[in-house]
Amino acid sequence: MKPSSGPTSTSPRILCISLGSIGKRHLRNARALLPQARIAVWRQHTAADGAVPEGADEVAGSLQAALDFAPDAVLVSSPASEHIANARPFAQRHVPMFLEKPLAARGSDLGDFPALCRDSRGFTMVGYVLRFLPALHAIRQHLADDLLGQVHTARVEVGQYLPDWRPGSDYREGVSGQDKLGGGALLELSHEIDYATWLFGWPQSLQCSRARLSPLEIDVEDSAHLLLEYADKRVSVQLDFLQRVANMAVQIVGSKGTLAADLIKEELRLVTPEHPEGRALEAPKLPNGNDIYLRQFDFFFSKALPGYQAVCPQSTGFTGWADVDSAQKVLQIVDLAKHASDTGTRQELHP
Repeated sequence: MKPSSGPTSTSPRILCISLGSIGKRHLRNARALLPQARIAVWRQHTAADGAVPEGADEVAGSLQAALDFAPDAVLVSSPASEHIANARPFAQRHVPMFLEKPLAARGSDLGDFPALCRDSRGFTMVGYVLRFLPALHAIRQHLADDLLGQVHTARVEVGQYLPDWRPGSDYREGVSGQDKLGGGALLELSHEIDYATWLFGWPQSLQCSRARLSPLEIDVEDSAHLLLEYADKRVSVQLDFLQRVANMAVQIVGSKGTLAADLIKEELRLVTPEHPEGRALEAPKLPNGNDIYLRQFDFFFSKALPGYQAVCPQSTGFTGWADVDSAQKVLQIVDLAKHASDTGTRQELHP
């Protein structure tokens, strides 16, 4: 998607909370889509030296300064353990908010926050960005069209070696490897849990095994194997910080055939009795790795900011985004998965 090069019909005020690796990406993309915006950054864990980050216009040194900035929209990219505390004052003031995933480090942190968001006049969404991947929308359409028949099993996989995630950064100091900040494979890679339930619905029960299997210097699980149990199917979800070559894949076994997707290459393939060697299925591809994040914000701004003119045609009428309620359900699955693994028990889920 080509970012906007001209002004929107308004010049909104955008507040970015935190500026880690994903926060920096969000700042760049907000500036690209809103070239005339006034952007402030609230950096809670950086010395207040007055330096303004590239792409921003000013720095807020405290919550009060962030509130006084009177943002038209807030982008929350702080560690998961801080999301609710950072977002609550703006939810109470009905400010539109984008919150990075996961919604929090644990479900017990939420309190009345989901209710605040439901009652807010400001649009709120959670950054499960794979909801904007065209290949996943193609899979959803194939399932709706009964291409595979009755789904029996599915396997969802994601993995990448943690030290390779953010070149130039020490993985031991990042959020992903620290329990107190909401790290671990289950939370950090919960994109896959989100889209598994988006594709297949809400499971009845689950089982899980999580562990730290590598010598990585972290205090959280580096791998997790999750089994989502439905009345008529089973969906396994494998998440890890270990694979030396990045992998994102899904395989769906149905009564009519098997669909296999490489979500990094954005390629889909269908195996049936008529095509035992498999045949390629058409799926739109993104032009580059950042485009999915631009699409995410193009949609968010179109919902949050009056007068914003969407760049991507798909943003108009898009319904696949993750709201706070769906993100809360993902957090419920993560909490139950940890308990299932730690106690060796099957856990029942309730709608």
